[in-house]
Amino acid sequence: MDYEVKPIEMREEFKQCPVCEYKDGFHSMFKKEDNVTKWFFICPSCHTVFDIGFTVPG
Repeated sequence: MDYEVKPIEMREEFKQCPVCEYKDGFHSMFKKEDNVTKWFFICPSCHTVFDIGFTVPG
């Protein structure tokens, strides 16, 4: 699956999609890179993938 990951600066809240303005939150996606698992967020409406800088060890 081809997709672009859009970096987003995390502010007080990340609930509304900045691309399509969908307002009911996001799906989660995890991607392993080296020794870090990145936690991405996918808009259920427009399917844009966002990176707000969350990672999970391992």
